[in-house]
Amino acid sequence: MFTWWADSARSLASAQAAAVTWINTLMDGATAGNGLEDHMATAVGVDGVTTVEITTLTGHQVSREDTAVNRDGVSVSTTVPSDVSLVVSLRTATPTRSGRGRFFLPPLTLADVATDGRVVPGTITDLIDSLTAAFTGYTSASDTPVVYSRSQRLSRNIVSFDIGDLFDTQRGREGNLVEARTTAAMP
Repeated sequence: MFTWWADSARSLASAQAAAVTWINTLMDGATAGNGLEDHMATAVGVDGVTTVEITTLTGHQVSREDTAVNRDGVSVSTTVPSDVSLVVSLRTATPTRSGRGRFFLPPLTLADVATDGRVVPGTITDLIDSLTAAFTGYTSASDTPVVYSRSQRLSRNIVSFDIGDLFDTQRGREGNLVEARTTAAMP
């Protein structure tokens, strides 16, 4: 699961349709064979898109729409552990912590890991291009992706995003793994 925010004048249904298009564009890629799905194993996928409307002043959700989406990865390479992922960092014109946001992408595959443990540069290029295409298709004069501050109850337009070449861990995904432990008696 990953989340991003938008300041939108669209109806909830229209915003939901745009969000579904966004995920499909991200999965397909800017060019065929270079989308997020090409860097995800067949056991990893996206199975739903949710759009919620919030009241900016309170941060409370006032309505919600869900759409089932069945977009699995297409790579036959083995997936990295589910808590290992790449972060998309979002930047606004505000140079402080409240001007930054992020979301985690689904886990990629071992084919995306270079011999030094970093992300293969071509993978980052594919994902940046795919995200650019997805955000370009979503953004309009009245709909802009933003970083929303829950503590300040305001949003700031995203001016750039980036992906680093080191994998990150998302602790919340560790709950999906069952750990097998091996015990030995102290000699």
